[in-house]
Amino acid sequence: MTKDNAGINHTSEGEHQQLVDVMRGFMDNGKPKVGIFWYDAANGSLFGVEKIDAEQAEFVNGHATIGKLHKTYWQKQHHRAVSKGDEKSIFFSEHNYTMIPRGRIFLDEQTDRFYVCVGHWLNDIDQEHFREVLEDEFNLPEDFDLVIDIHGTSATAGRKS
Repeated sequence: MTKDNAGINHTSEGEHQQLVDVMRGFMDNGKPKVGIFWYDAANGSLFGVEKIDAEQAEFVNGHATIGKLHKTYWQKQHHRAVSKGDEKSIFFSEHNYTMIPRGRIFLDEQTDRFYVCVGHWLNDIDQEHFREVLEDEFNLPEDFDLVIDIHGTSATAGRKS
């Protein structure tokens, strides 16, 4: 890196390419993703999103998703918030991750379709906006299914054909 007369740093072509290569890992490649999230209904936004490209996920019993658990993610964020004294963080104040609307995105191996498992909170929100937020964050096709799935019992809800 060199500095010009105005004190601005400039990278060489090789350094620039290295920086671009590093940043590429943080760029959205446009591929559909599977993962977990929480939904802030008051703001109509997702948080605590963890995702991977669907093509990288391994199928288990015909379904692919990220290997990370909501519980594990929440505990890690809670410990971080407590150690930083970040009392404004929801991770600091809420100990029970199940009390916040959350969901998981899967890919079905047999049908090659995506579906999103959520709780009954789905019935209390603007589902059209929620679908748009999911499509944008996870690069999902418009025809994904929303499935209410609580402790092994499920019913399809909000399917868009």
